[in-house]
Amino acid sequence: MASSDPLTVDLALLLAVDCSTSIDSGDFRLQMDGLAAALRHPALAKAIAGGEHRQIAISVMLWSDRRTQHVVLSWTLLAGVASLEIAAQRIAVIERRSQPGGTGLAAGIDYAARMLETLPFTADRRSIDVSGDGQDNEGGSAAASRDQAVLRGITINGLPILSGSPSLESYYHTEVIGGPGAFVEPAAGIMDFRETILRKLLREIGRPSV
Repeated sequence: MASSDPLTVDLALLLAVDCSTSIDSGDFRLQMDGLAAALRHPALAKAIAGGEHRQIAISVMLWSDRRTQHVVLSWTLLAGVASLEIAAQRIAVIERRSQPGGTGLAAGIDYAARMLETLPFTADRRSIDVSGDGQDNEGGSAAASRDQAVLRGITINGLPILSGSPSLESYYHTEVIGGPGAFVEPAAGIMDFRETILRKLLREIGRPSV
């Protein structure tokens, strides 16, 4: 039976999306359209309804260099098809706010973890969903940032976009993901983002065991 407490969610999920120089305007649009399409997929609503509280919350944050992070969708409750459609519409029209810059992955993880530390509601699980197409090149340590987040009870999952960097999947495994059930769901290229983000969201909502 679902909880009667509207301020408790099964999952608080921070979607941290790469907007560094290597992500051009077309790539950015594909990411936002892919996220919107995933939220509209019937399987996602079914997965959310299968949770104890039958609701999750998401927020979307864009990151590029170590000084640049922007929240473009504040914490939004997802509990049923109508709320998923509203969130999808908001994400579909998000404009790129980050200026081109380096890949400040470690700083992006730090920022996302702070957001999850100051939630305005209770969450049974807290996760960061990191998507990107490169390693940190801004002098940060993604592994150190990951370790600090995990110590706070946060899980980090990764969606590396592998085109031009086949070693990125290994980097995400060793330097980015962490916490209970953490996993990597790679996309071969940006054109595969749409299908990959849906698979990733379904795994995250469904409590991955490996």
